[in-house]
Formats: sequence, C-alpha cells, structure tokens
Amino acid sequence: GRAATSVDVDPLVFQTYKTAMCLATCWMVLLLGEEFTFTPIGIFSGFLWISGGTGGIYGVRNAGLAISVGIWSGLTVLISFIWGLFIFDE
Repeated sequence: GRAATSVDVDPLVFQTYKTAMCLATCWMVLLLGEEFTFTPIGIFSGFLWISGGTGGIYGVRNAGLAISVGIWSGLTVLISFIWGLFIFDE
C-alpha cells in the first residue's frame, strides 16, 4: 500500500528487521521437541539467506517486483539443482 512505499528504509535496515524477527521466533520449534544443533552448512545457508534477502530488496527497488522475483526464483532453482547434483550427490 501507499504507507509501505512512502517509507524510505535502507535495504540493509529492512533486512536487519526481518532477520531479527526470524531469530526471535525461530526458537519456537524447540517447544515442539526439535533438537538444538548448529551445523556449518546451516550457518553458511544463513549467510546466503541474509545476502539474498538484501539483494532481493535492492532488486525490487530497482527492477520491480515481477522481474526481480522471476530472476531470483530461476536462480534459486538453478543453484539448488547444482548443489543437489554436485554437493549432496542426489
């Protein structure tokens, strides 16, 4: 809406808000009995998620929503396929 587009928030600040809320709410899965573990691949994927989210915000601002989502969805499928093929031997 108009209120959301009228606020000029820096993409890094917006990504920080999003990441902070995910960090605050992700602990709820422990209440469901999940085990608390850290893995190197999990930490690496967190860094990729933050950089991808920041890039997505810049992309939407510069190219628009339809073009940005089309590009990053295609890249997500391609990168997931490559990781599955070469890293995870699937």
